[in-house]
Amino acid sequence: MTHTAIVTAQRWTGRPLRGIRIRCETRSGPAPLQIRLEKFDHIDGRHRYCVLRLSQTLFGDWCVEQALGPIAAPGGQERRAYFNQHAEAMHLFETVRDRQVRRGFVPIPVQPGLL
Repeated sequence: MTHTAIVTAQRWTGRPLRGIRIRCETRSGPAPLQIRLEKFDHIDGRHRYCVLRLSQTLFGDWCVEQALGPIAAPGGQERRAYFNQHAEAMHLFETVRDRQVRRGFVPIPVQPGLL
């Protein structure tokens, strides 16, 4: 079964920034993932975070969520991409993670019980 999903980027105010269409193929996949990355630039005084989540929706699709923005300051944005196939979602998750690490972000251990 194939269908088209809309990916939207939103500011924390809820206003949509853009939409991208992605073609999806089939449904399957294992457990959800989450990783938090942070970047501290003490010279410029910029402290940023990025949270990546890979989870399955109630309809069986896979969602890759990316929330990023400044730490302890207003602003930020959230992006979501929906896929029918877990492999496609995992590929996007790893691509975004690798891109953020190249930009200087560092993985931070997250304790799920404290969230």
